[in-house]
Amino acid sequence: MQKTPIVSVTEVSSTGLSPRVAAPLAYAGWWVTGTILWFVERRDRGIRFHAAQSIAAFGIVAFLILAFGALALASLSLLPAAFNLFLWAAIATWAGGIVLWIVALWKAATGHAWRIPIAAELADRII
Repeated sequence: MQKTPIVSVTEVSSTGLSPRVAAPLAYAGWWVTGTILWFVERRDRGIRFHAAQSIAAFGIVAFLILAFGALALASLSLLPAAFNLFLWAAIATWAGGIVLWIVALWKAATGHAWRIPIAAELADRII
């Protein structure tokens, strides 16, 4: 796999942050900081891509954690034996999200345009 550096469309972003600072910042607070940067940044396509990818990737992870947690709570009434299964699925999703978060932060901080599978395609549509 070839690593490609982030290519900034403009020399100065509309936020005043350099791409080496803004790209990891898009991932810092999962989908929340991605959403903020996506709305604030208007010039730099690289920063907007990282923000959109953060929204897509960590939005999906957060949704899955909440869904598994809700299923775990619902299973207490309907099927108590499934509680542990759904609880462990939520914990495993959270742990996977943390690993993905660390890798995304590292790649963005080192200047590589890492395309997270599925999330990158969604990010391309958001941009």
